[in-house]
Amino acid sequence: MLEEVIPPSDADAYPRPWRAWSAVLILTATAILSYTDRQVLSLLVDPLRADLHISDTQVSLLLGTAFALVYGVAGVPLGWLADRVSRRGLIAAGVLVWSLGTVSSGLSHGFGQIMGSRVLVGLGEAALSPAAIALISDCFPPQKRGAAVGLFLSGIAVGVGVSILIGGAVLRVVELGLLAATPLHVLATWRLVLLLTGAPGLAWVFVILMIREPRRRAGPADREAFAGRVSLAHWRRAAPVYVVLALASLVDNAVGAWAPSLLIRSFGMNAARVGLELGLFLAIGYGGGVLAGGVLADAVGSRGGWPAKLGVCLATSLAIPPLSLLISASGAAWVLAGVPVYFALSGIVTAAGFSTLLDITPPQSRALAMSVSFFLNVAIGAGAGPTLVALAAAQVFPAQGLGPAITLTVAAGYALTALAAFWRLRPRSGSGSGSGSPRAPVA
Repeated sequence: MLEEVIPPSDADAYPRPWRAWSAVLILTATAILSYTDRQVLSLLVDPLRADLHISDTQVSLLLGTAFALVYGVAGVPLGWLADRVSRRGLIAAGVLVWSLGTVSSGLSHGFGQIMGSRVLVGLGEAALSPAAIALISDCFPPQKRGAAVGLFLSGIAVGVGVSILIGGAVLRVVELGLLAATPLHVLATWRLVLLLTGAPGLAWVFVILMIREPRRRAGPADREAFAGRVSLAHWRRAAPVYVVLALASLVDNAVGAWAPSLLIRSFGMNAARVGLELGLFLAIGYGGGVLAGGVLADAVGSRGGWPAKLGVCLATSLAIPPLSLLISASGAAWVLAGVPVYFALSGIVTAAGFSTLLDITPPQSRALAMSVSFFLNVAIGAGAGPTLVALAAAQVFPAQGLGPAITLTVAAGYALTALAAFWRLRPRSGSGSGSGSPRAPVA
């Protein structure tokens, strides 16, 4: 049933500040929880592979494709649904589904079973971001909305590192034998980690239901967005920016999926230590990079408009490939430094890229434009990134381990990212909407 939509002039419809910010904090924590359930598998690759007798390529399908296909395909219709039903209820249902998927992953006894469980994780998590951003936007007036949405997005960025940190902590608890006196002690360590990671989400559903659904606010532009009326000219203008964001996501997923295994396999590091140390560094690096990228984009955009913001993407993309050599260094300390440095720079590209996309998109089309970007980021990024590293390791560097394969993926991905940004910025004849000349952002 389509919920009531009120005109934007009714200022008293906004929730009280404490209630609105409580919703943002709950949803930000939910985003971190979702990344934990999504990423924890990357800490468990070797024992899972040995127990289930599967290959690295099959593992890459679990880390990327199984999740990404469902997440990507379901994301747009779930975003459409979020505009028409209770967003709080949709998010709660998503948390329930992905938590059950994580728990069932820990109970799986074959590739087919765990593949199906990862599909459930992708389906549940596809409901979160579109519904959460829509809910947050109705909790705040326009002049305060940016900070609230920014906090949620930075929570997603921090969640990439925090997910590994939490996974490492859970793994450490299991290794210390704190479950030895329980019936669960007979299960393999990787199974226990998945069970302990997925179970809290079943209780978190009740926290989600504590959020009070805000009344919907929409003007004529928003109603046009509901109808999905996006011009062909917009897609032509925005296509290179979509490519920039999708390729950045591809490399992020590639590095995030295989960096823990690189440290474990090549340097003999304990998986729990990798989770704690790498997770902490990633949370600081990626979260700080996204925040810095947003500030930098605002600073340059105030003078040069969206081309200056996209120029930040171009310059940062050119800086990333040489620095990615740290990931294939011969010392664990260099790798532990190189991976967070990569994610800090990638965060700048991501923040500046999304800011560019919002600037070049008409107001009535922004919701649809963002949902399309999320779809491409997952379908291309999470779907292909981990698999490309596995293929590069097997076909290009069969005797050199994961480091060179990850570095190659980073260098190639960001070379194409820089090319896409340059293509959008290149000088063009005429002064129409496709011109690369600076102009004021679309309001």
